[in-house]
Amino acid sequence: MSPSTPRRGGRRERPAVTIVSPHYDDAPLSLGQSLLDGALSRCRVRVEVVFGRSNFTRWFHPTRGRAVPVTAWRRSEEALAQASFGYRVGTAPWEEIVLRTGQLDADQLLDADAELDEQLVGDLAAWMRRLRGSGAVVLVPAGIGDHLDHRLVAEAGRRLAAEHADRIGFYEDRPYASLVGADVVADQVRALRPDLVPVDVSGPVGERLHRLLRRCYPSQVDELFVGAMDADRASGARERVWFADGEVPSWLQLGASP
Repeated sequence: MSPSTPRRGGRRERPAVTIVSPHYDDAPLSLGQSLLDGALSRCRVRVEVVFGRSNFTRWFHPTRGRAVPVTAWRRSEEALAQASFGYRVGTAPWEEIVLRTGQLDADQLLDADAELDEQLVGDLAAWMRRLRGSGAVVLVPAGIGDHLDHRLVAEAGRRLAAEHADRIGFYEDRPYASLVGADVVADQVRALRPDLVPVDVSGPVGERLHRLLRRCYPSQVDELFVGAMDADRASGARERVWFADGEVPSWLQLGASP
């Protein structure tokens, strides 16, 4: 029996999982089907939003003066998602990149060669180390698509996995992973750690998931998101999490008993 599934009163408790979400929407976008009826639906899930100060919407160019009301709006969207997908949520105080820089140019936001802020990576790794100390499995974005905020979190997760791979997994960031080939996804994930292996944590993603995402996140779901959703349904895509070889929790695999 896994150490994170102790028996209490003769019953086995549901395993604890913490999903590290760069922004308010990333956890259900990337792992929503699993939360609804896959492996994560059998777990006690907490989502920790890293960049809790936000001012991005698809409707207008963000400014620092709009950060407070937009952050409140994004939190209200996340509250609806929390109720819809069945997880608890916490937020950290860091600013997302469009607040830190005022930059909206996609070529810069998604620049794979942009240098990472070493101080911020170190702060994120220290914060995530405390999350891991709770005993939960910690799922971290793999940085697919090269969004700078995702890359920062992925690098912090890579450092934790280098210290000790137990209970650290990497999930495929959607919508980005939906729009590139499986070989690109595998290459980007294994750039974090060569021995990572994938495990399906959901069945094929479906229309119910995508209806919920559109309802929960109206400020974010634009043509890119819709195109990614269409591509996932057409291909029968399944959500996956990558662990170091030999470190995949048996209860996280689809069909296993928690």
